Amino acid sequence: MENDKKECRAYFLERSVYKKLFAKIQEKYAGIGHFGGTFLLDDLTKEEKEQLGGFLQKDFSGQKNVRVTAKQMEKALQSSRFCNFTWEEILELYTGRALLVKKEEKQKEEQKRESWFQNIQLQLKNPDFRNWISEVLQNRKESYLFLLQQYKENKKELEDFLQKTDRAAETLAASEKRELLAVFAAKVTGNPHYFDEGETAEKCLSSYLKWKLKKERSNGLSNAEYKNRIYFEAGILKDELSNDVLTYGLHAWKENGEPHPGIEGFFRCKEPLKLTLKTLGGLGKITGEQKIYMVENPAAFSRLVEKYPDRTILCGNGQPKFSVFVLLDKLTENSTIYYAGDFDPEGLQIAQNLKKRYPEHFIFWKYKAEYYQKYKSEVQLDEKRIRKLDKIDLPELQEIKEAMQREKYAAYQEAMVEEYE
Repeated sequence: MENDKKECRAYFLERSVYKKLFAKIQEKYAGIGHFGGTFLLDDLTKEEKEQLGGFLQKDFSGQKNVRVTAKQMEKALQSSRFCNFTWEEILELYTGRALLVKKEEKQKEEQKRESWFQNIQLQLKNPDFRNWISEVLQNRKESYLFLLQQYKENKKELEDFLQKTDRAAETLAASEKRELLAVFAAKVTGNPHYFDEGETAEKCLSSYLKWKLKKERSNGLSNAEYKNRIYFEAGILKDELSNDVLTYGLHAWKENGEPHPGIEGFFRCKEPLKLTLKTLGGLGKITGEQKIYMVENPAAFSRLVEKYPDRTILCGNGQPKFSVFVLLDKLTENSTIYYAGDFDPEGLQIAQNLKKRYPEHFIFWKYKAEYYQKYKSEVQLDEKRIRKLDKIDLPELQEIKEAMQREKYAAYQEAMVEEYE
């Protein structure tokens, strides 16, 4: 935390525009007792306008007088690397002393805010949601600044979405099956888009579910897939149909123990099957052979299915979606995955992330420099892609990594299919 404070203080001290802006803010703060209002700057240089515009994501170059609102500053702060601080804290770090404000006014405002949140919490039904709000406010957890900003801007709107998110928490606690996000939102709030990505209520619900489930982001999951996992485990399907995984040779049972007739039918007919997140969410058990072969690309998958109709084969189809991890979580309980992918920086990153996620049940298949040299393509890797190799640290991948750093070419799986046979 101390390093964060030093970095924050240094950033604003190095940019002269903040000396002028912060002087205006301190002056107003002393009068009204809180951070708010509009600040007019009429003597900025071109460089200072660029400094301020860079942080606020706004072009001030053509303006003689620059007008900045507290609302603009709050919004910019939330998306910056200093989002764990309030502007009041930043001003105190910058000046090295407490802000000049009447103590009684500050205490009165804090007591008023505390009383408001306590009153709201008394109206909420779900104990976990109430505890989340308390912990966010007391320990300044994720969403602290978000709640404070909403409180300052529109208390009535904040009260409304806290009550509806509380209703969502209650509904999830009582639910025994997964629902589509739009269906869930419509049932809880009457608006199917209430919890859509980017909406105020969605930020609140996502933060609460992360806290409730205590799920850290796993290796290989993007931010979007991480959020899909959180919602999935809570009982909500965000992307149930396009989020799929290509499979062959699997058996599956429903949560009630009955064999899944559709999946068994594809198994008997020896045909590939795309399993969607919706289908995976309703399965209690899914199995394949003891050795399961997984490839990165559909063309390699098709060739192997044709050549080996009695094997269990999977396809990640590039960067794995959340559905891939849901499937592998089940399969690695009793099987070992033999994985083969492209020999390019992105392919090695995918392979490494999968291995780190399933260290005991994941084996690299045909990862040797001799195959890279044999099937090296004419696709040259630029320096930006080569730098991605710096993150490859597994010993099993070093031979190919070093060869790729020397040669600076990619080798693709589609050309290597005969080696897998």
